[in-house]
Amino acid sequence: MVAFVSSGAVSHGLYQARRVCTVRSGVRIRCSASPSSHSDIKRFVEGPKFNQVNVHNGMVYLSGQVAADTSDATVLGQSKQIFGAIDELLAIAGTDKSRVLSVSAWLTDMGEFADFNSAWDDWVDMENKPTRACVESKLAKPEFLVEVAVTAALPSKAGIISTDKAAAAVGPYNQAIRLADGMVFVSGCIGLKPGSGEMAGDTVEVQTAQALSNMREILAAAGAAPSDVVKTMILLEDISDFAEVNTMYKEFFGEGRVPARYACGSIAAVLVDSTLLKDSVHLLIVCPFCFSLLNKVHVRSQVPSEGCKGRN
Repeated sequence: MVAFVSSGAVSHGLYQARRVCTVRSGVRIRCSASPSSHSDIKRFVEGPKFNQVNVHNGMVYLSGQVAADTSDATVLGQSKQIFGAIDELLAIAGTDKSRVLSVSAWLTDMGEFADFNSAWDDWVDMENKPTRACVESKLAKPEFLVEVAVTAALPSKAGIISTDKAAAAVGPYNQAIRLADGMVFVSGCIGLKPGSGEMAGDTVEVQTAQALSNMREILAAAGAAPSDVVKTMILLEDISDFAEVNTMYKEFFGEGRVPARYACGSIAAVLVDSTLLKDSVHLLIVCPFCFSLLNKVHVRSQVPSEGCKGRN
């Protein structure tokens, strides 16, 4: 199964993609690529008043972060929580602290500046230090002692997406690649089990379930979800299995904004690590973050020369 998703991030998704992310402080937050009337702006981690992350033109803007656990009434402890949360939010956007450009910090008491700097020194990438401003200010709640906001750049080069929760790549390719603009290219998934790399079973239902599971985990590792998928391609050894696959496909994507699709039957075999796997289901799913040029070429090379029967 191959997928094309729209965001990245992480993440960079215009479409509704929701997953639960764990912040280092231990607080669970709702990660959301929010719908937007502006296709060039990506918005994540939606709240009732504002988003935690916005992405535009290669730049990542984070809202001011405060400690999730204010029972720690020290600037040092709260600062460490905040920097952990910032790392998580940057990851959702598809970047990291080495690409932070500017930091603004507010302390309720500048007498605690040394403790803030101690947490800063433990967190900051000393080879890629950002600009910084730090001032004394009242904050929204008295228990908040420090607040930090950052602006960062997205990576300018393609990054590798990898997860051990999906079947590993079995050749000279990666599970997925994410570009700087948020496009993610996901390699084709078949019914191989994570870890063992063995085929999940002999039936079309079992192999489809495993291929979809592999795809879901790779999408999650890229900061995406099935709801981000905009186009799918499904390759079947026997097009008569289409009805069974289509039922599971519908359950996977649900109702509403489902992706465009192409299905093809009469695939003679799938090549895995120089071994032909016959009588297997090969599923490919496509999103504006997910879609594998390498795998498209590979899969096409498996199509019999007389062509294939297609269905939409």
